[in-house]
Amino acid sequence: MYARMTRYEGGSPDAIEAGLEAKKHVMPTEPGQTEGMKGAIFLTGTESGRIVVISLWEDEEALHASEAEAKRVREEVTAEGETASVEHYEVALLTVEQAPRTS
Repeated sequence: MYARMTRYEGGSPDAIEAGLEAKKHVMPTEPGQTEGMKGAIFLTGTESGRIVVISLWEDEEALHASEAEAKRVREEVTAEGETASVEHYEVALLTVEQAPRTS
């Protein structure tokens, strides 16, 4: 599994919720929305105004195949005064406690 970490910095801490909502509405957030995508994690630094998005990919090929679309989306969602930086990683370990299902 591979990950793309996109860090958005320079946004106003006061606008963090609006920035997060704008990004969630444009970016694929569910597995299967984009071929090879296995999930996404959105992290916020409410004091810094920083938003970090980690997308998870089934393999390196899927990660690289999604680059053009990821670049287009970044350009669309990066707010005025905000910068976006990207790093790629191989996921060495992923452990998540699954929330209980509600009926």
